Amino acid sequence: MNKDKLFKFIQTSTRGNFFSVEITEDGTEVVQLARELEKEGRIKLRECTRKEQGVYLEGILKFVPSNT
Repeated sequence: MNKDKLFKFIQTSTRGNFFSVEITEDGTEVVQLARELEKEGRIKLRECTRKEQGVYLEGILKFVPSNT
């Protein structure tokens, strides 16, 4: 999974601006990618919990103007 795929997955899992997703891929990689998205200002993490298989992310999707 890369950063753009994670962001698109989060976008499709939103209710308004809030998201809550459970991802069953490598938890270490997903957490690192989520932190990068947070540094870029694309999301705001409220909770990041590692599970047995994957990771649970909860937070707010920030408004990012598209360049298209």
